[in-house]
Amino acid sequence: MKILLISYDNYKYDGRLRELVKVAKQLGDVSYITRASEGETPVEKSHILYRGRGYGSFILFVCARAKRMGRQELIFIDNRKGILPGFIAKKLTGAGSVVQDCRELYDMRSAAGISGKIGCMIEKLFTKHSDVVIAANPYRARIMVKMFGLKREPFNYENIRRLEYDSEERRQQADQECRDFFEEDKFRIISTSGCDMSRTTGKMLEAMKGLGDSYELLLVGDSEEEDERIVRETIRELGLKNVKIFPRMDQAHLKYFIEHCQAGMVAYHQRDLNNKYCASGKIYEFLFEGKPVVTSTNPPLKEFCEKYKTGRASDDYEQAIRTLSENYEQWQNCVGRYISRVHVEENNRRLAEKIKRALEETK
Repeated sequence: MKILLISYDNYKYDGRLRELVKVAKQLGDVSYITRASEGETPVEKSHILYRGRGYGSFILFVCARAKRMGRQELIFIDNRKGILPGFIAKKLTGAGSVVQDCRELYDMRSAAGISGKIGCMIEKLFTKHSDVVIAANPYRARIMVKMFGLKREPFNYENIRRLEYDSEERRQQADQECRDFFEEDKFRIISTSGCDMSRTTGKMLEAMKGLGDSYELLLVGDSEEEDERIVRETIRELGLKNVKIFPRMDQAHLKYFIEHCQAGMVAYHQRDLNNKYCASGKIYEFLFEGKPVVTSTNPPLKEFCEKYKTGRASDDYEQAIRTLSENYEQWQNCVGRYISRVHVEENNRRLAEKIKRALEETK
């Protein structure tokens, strides 16, 4: 089966996208179009990078490529910005089926701005016409049935992913470039949401004031200029010496950082559906490195921590971090027991099998 996967996200930095490509490859021969980040090169011949600017140009780029490719049997849409180019590509290539992954979940009330509301309208209009729909957790799957008028509940595909070094050379490079950040003996907590103030970063900073200098918070990731300004200003106002800010990292550097921290921080606000019923792959990136987590109390995160004992879901971050550090070996053992039963490859295989069966039923 010839498959065209379309994504407006970055393959280099997007863990869910990388795993979806692996799932698609279990279904057939895959060509995949993704948005290029600075300096990014295709990982293989079938990987097509869009280097232009803007979503409109992306749609035109996909259409031109789809025409050039000719007949495809399946269009695999990643997230809602893949919907319009995906359904156009279906027409252009004569594809008989569409698989759509819905990694996010926004409604009209919570969508940001006009573009966000248009995105919601497009998603509601087209999703019910996809042959297979995928959700990022059971909470979202149940909501989507009513929201999009689906005939059946979407397949649940958890964001189970593991960071990897491309090679031993990359590991050594990361070690050489990053080891100095970890010379001092501290209990380090890492958040990969950058300075995003909507992710309760302000509460994290308050917690670090109470925890003192034997603890350290590393904020890693892209940040809006205003958010970073607020965080740096708060750090100065609170007199914090135990918070460091880093830019977005590739897999190798992020893996190295997590390996050398003691705990991961996974936090979301609860003001919209997408965040309240978050489907965090970050939690697995931490757990696969053997690190327990502190999370906000969003229903999926709270249920996860309580069920598997892999960390603490709490609105009191300071106390939660102390709880982990004071019984650290016990928490690590719980993480180890859980992760021994979780396999990225099996998660991908199960989804691929479900998609195969569903597509056969539609013939």
